[in-house]
Amino acid sequence: MSVYKAVFNLTFVCMLIGCALADPDRSVSANRAAAQTSLDATYLIDGEEYALRNGQVTVEIVPGAASKTVVQIFGEPASGDLNNDGLADTALLLVQTTGGSGTFYYIAAALNRNGALVGTEAVFIGDRIAPQHLLVRYGVVIVDYTGRHPDEAMTVPPSLEKSIYLVLRDEHLEEIPLTDGEMIAAGEVVIGHEVRSFTPCGSAEASWLVGDSAALPAMQVAYHRVMSDSSPYTPLFMVLTGRPSGPPAEGFGAGYPSGFRASQLIHALSDAACANLNRTSE
Repeated sequence: MSVYKAVFNLTFVCMLIGCALADPDRSVSANRAAAQTSLDATYLIDGEEYALRNGQVTVEIVPGAASKTVVQIFGEPASGDLNNDGLADTALLLVQTTGGSGTFYYIAAALNRNGALVGTEAVFIGDRIAPQHLLVRYGVVIVDYTGRHPDEAMTVPPSLEKSIYLVLRDEHLEEIPLTDGEMIAAGEVVIGHEVRSFTPCGSAEASWLVGDSAALPAMQVAYHRVMSDSSPYTPLFMVLTGRPSGPPAEGFGAGYPSGFRASQLIHALSDAACANLNRTSE
């Protein structure tokens, strides 16, 4: 899963940047069969495996009873490289009904194993929501949907616009936490003597990475490891969470028009660029 060269101790680096070491007991390929398409893969929902056939499966809750659990793919899956192995994986929405009033939506992935696809554990999004968009950008799964306000009854049509962002860690999708005002930003990072800059995709101006950024130690480790054989001040593509800020009042960053306070390093990708945000393999 890592794009970094083996220079420092891997355990130390993962403590800094939040990557996960392989755990055979959690591997999605350990017990789940591979399929030729995401429509026929097996996904895990609340501890139960559902082997889809042509995008759906029906399971008897109690043998012989009328109530059944139905799981099916909702909408069109989205393609993108989720684990930086150069192969196109698939993100998809699953909808589960059990005969009651609930309609439960999940997000899952089918990981590409040299042409065979292995389903992951599904992450619950909500009950009776209205999904709008699903896409994969720079290795991040993005789901836009409408839900309800906390005080609204389930009978109220969903109207509150929401988004959820997920990243693959140890072959499991995990939600990326964002506090109020934070965003996910991708762009070029340069770290060197007297330089600590971040130029977001779509921006012509670089921002100074402020010194109290929680993600800065991880970014520095990642930058120096990935770029160890590159010329000084070569940009490295990174995906971050954080928020814009003002530049420092003094020091090297004072000459920058703005600052950026990075809270989490999501990806550091040596072969990515703003011109290829989807990271999709054809």
